[in-house]
Amino acid sequence: MNQYIIVLPVGLLTSEVRAKAITRELYNISTPVAIQHDYQKNTTVFEVIVHPDGVQHALVIQTDWIIPVHEQANLEKLVAMFPELTDQERVTLTGYIHTNKAFPFGNIVPSTVTIRDAAYMQANGWDVEIINLES
Repeated sequence: MNQYIIVLPVGLLTSEVRAKAITRELYNISTPVAIQHDYQKNTTVFEVIVHPDGVQHALVIQTDWIIPVHEQANLEKLVAMFPELTDQERVTLTGYIHTNKAFPFGNIVPSTVTIRDAAYMQANGWDVEIINLES
């Protein structure tokens, strides 16, 4: 079931720029830019959706999505997208990723980030579908 992370603007980075950079950098963990083919230059892990207000953007995530780690992965741009992290949190995050061959996305979501469900998103004006799995 999809979950959502509303990506807030930070400094000069808009919600859109930041959301697209985060999902792109998540892809680069598995396939670093230096080894990508031309067709991979814009590949991302998660979809980015836009609120009808045209300002807010969110990632459509799956916390159990497994992200393989390439030995040449560079995490500088990814951790730069989270300026609210302390230096220790950055070191911990980077160390965790580099010491695993793969990890579930949910394991690297910063504690400052709130994961939302479809009901919350819909109640707050987002155009998302609520899927009833009990039918």
